[in-house]
Amino acid sequence: MAQNIAIAVRGHGTQANFSTTWGVPACQATAYIAAVMPLLLMIVLASQNPDVNRAEIADWRPIIALADESSSRGDLYQARHLYMQGGRAASWGGDWAGLVAAACRINRLDGTDGPYSPAFSFLIRASMAAESGQSRQGVATVAKSLSLLGADEFASAVSARVQPNWPDEAAGFDDRALLEGCSSSN
Repeated sequence: MAQNIAIAVRGHGTQANFSTTWGVPACQATAYIAAVMPLLLMIVLASQNPDVNRAEIADWRPIIALADESSSRGDLYQARHLYMQGGRAASWGGDWAGLVAAACRINRLDGTDGPYSPAFSFLIRASMAAESGQSRQGVATVAKSLSLLGADEFASAVSARVQPNWPDEAAGFDDRALLEGCSSSN
């Protein structure tokens, strides 16, 4: 009788090993494939997409100039596209001046839609770029543009970000060209 129980246990163990041997690796292989495929897809898409795989950062000034020409010709769709592209180029370069210029010009076309508008989005990025560059002038220009758009509370919050240990900048920068189009009366 002891032999019958041992045979039954041995047979049960063999059956369990058989299901473990064939069942688990198949599940593991499926799980690995499911985990690796999105990564491979992202790598392929990143190599194909020029915005993700850009070699250099474009200068925003010629893009904004082209957009101004389009706006003066009356091609507002092309102008808006170019202003957005100029804002992205300035954002990639961390240039607060380009972000302010793009924001004000987008505001001239679209008007102020509140804190979720493209103009406010560019101005928030501009404040972060000015703060990371420790630019007193940049923070002051961003605050002035926010104030012109009617967001005085945001402007005071941005102005309060200036730290006393930031270096002084040379005066003489004229921000009127950057602020063209920043007005809450558009």
